[in-house]
Amino acid sequence: MKKFIGVIGFGSQASMDDETAFEAGYLATEYQAVPETPGRVYIRTFGCQMNVYDSEKILAFLQDRYLPTDSVENADLIILNTCSIRDKAEQKVYSLLGRFRSLKESNPDLLIGVGGCVAQQEGERMLRRLPQVDLVFGTHNINELTRIIDERLSTGRRVCRVEKDRFQVSSAAAPRTEGVRSPTALLTIMKGCDNYCAYCIVPMVRGREASRGMSGIMDEARHLVDSGVREITLLGQNVNSYHDPETGSGFLELLEKLDSIGSLKRLRFVTSHPKNFSSDMAHAMAGLRSVCEHVHLPVQAGSDRVLKAMKRGYTIEEYLDTVSVLRELVPGVEISTDIIVGFPGEGRDDFLKTISLLEKVRYQNVFSFRFSPRPGTAAANMEDPVPQKKKRPWLPELQEVQNLITSQKHASMAGKIVEVLVEGYDRRENAGLEGRTRNNYIVHFHGPKILVGETIKVRISRSHGIHLEGKVL
Repeated sequence: MKKFIGVIGFGSQASMDDETAFEAGYLATEYQAVPETPGRVYIRTFGCQMNVYDSEKILAFLQDRYLPTDSVENADLIILNTCSIRDKAEQKVYSLLGRFRSLKESNPDLLIGVGGCVAQQEGERMLRRLPQVDLVFGTHNINELTRIIDERLSTGRRVCRVEKDRFQVSSAAAPRTEGVRSPTALLTIMKGCDNYCAYCIVPMVRGREASRGMSGIMDEARHLVDSGVREITLLGQNVNSYHDPETGSGFLELLEKLDSIGSLKRLRFVTSHPKNFSSDMAHAMAGLRSVCEHVHLPVQAGSDRVLKAMKRGYTIEEYLDTVSVLRELVPGVEISTDIIVGFPGEGRDDFLKTISLLEKVRYQNVFSFRFSPRPGTAAANMEDPVPQKKKRPWLPELQEVQNLITSQKHASMAGKIVEVLVEGYDRRENAGLEGRTRNNYIVHFHGPKILVGETIKVRISRSHGIHLEGKVL
């Protein structure tokens, strides 16, 4: 019987270019012994932290059958967990699948599967376009993956499962792999989005907002903490819209319940929509011991005219008021954001307002992208009087401004003593460790590996651009 399972690790991908960027940290798992003659799987994950979580879920569902490999040449099954939020990420998937065709020709027993948002969007079209693909499963069909694989192996027919008419989120905790875990973990509390921003394909591929039951979230959180996790990041397209489908309790109540788990040291959440981020949320951040002093608050543009065209539902004045309340109530809070450059109708004056916003807010990090029209969105059909070739220099211009701000903020950390959760080995060098402060600065330092998972004090010695170096106290 064929067996597989997947991957590998997920690292920082915040390159601030056209690619989807995220800070996911490094995830690694040691697995239980598996049956004799297991197969092997390679999984490649694109896009947001929710896809990272979904890939972990895939591994957990399949752990009794397959072992991971980091080599496509050694894999019995290849799975691409895809992202369609920007055209560049989508095209990268098709490029990889094109390269995998030769692997399929040399090994006809190899299974190739595609999941995630591109699969949800394309469905049967992907099977027609790519004869080397065996399995296509949507964002709502991960729980069916073992049955999909079994159907392909038993019938010989290629299989597509893309649920489009119904969207549900299970209240139960996701199955989990056993063994040694990273001290940090992701936990999805809801999926989908009801905002329908003009540029965004998420409602089409992830569905309407649907929240998990609070009891299932709490069960999964306790399981994670019992297995050694000390920091949990809650995931949702708009976490502030969370509500328990049974009791109606909201996101603040969920944070309070999670904060009561004594061994949980830190709690983060992404993403917050600015129009839903209330002063009550800022008070909760200030009052709950585990909630970290960092917020990802996507602004997307610095011009009210552009924000209106984007259907974002707030003005820059309202956004700045939220930032002001956060900084007043939550000492040391850091804020990151997303920005789209070159939206249809955006002129030079609009763009300069975005530059001005960067200088006012002084974000810790900015994930910035050129506008990428996505099929089915309102923005895809908008006329643009300003040619994109004129807007092309704007992205590097914006990034240059933000890189200076980020470097200055990092340089100001020199000499400070900070609390760091040791996350694992330094990905830049074999001998070092790295961790993260509560307000989301990554710190590199030397120390014994036994420190992984511990919360320690580190004195920052110097900065190199966006990297901080320190000494354990």
